[in-house]
Amino acid sequence: MGTMANRSLRHKRILAHQALKRLQKERHMDKWAAYIWLQAKLGLDESQAHIGMFSEQMCEKVISLCRSPATPGGDMAA
Repeated sequence: MGTMANRSLRHKRILAHQALKRLQKERHMDKWAAYIWLQAKLGLDESQAHIGMFSEQMCEKVISLCRSPATPGGDMAA
């Protein structure tokens, strides 16, 4: 599932998936918890939170969010 993408966008989507997977492992989250966290951070519902549908700008936002440290106390809420 996803939208057509040129080489640049495909690369950004790969990087966004990698960043989310890294965050998932670092924070000991399962895949679904990571996507719920991402939905909350981006203000999206489940049907919208699919990296395969994201633009380059949205992928950059995902990468940035995944690289930013958790808030004090480990709270990962939006």
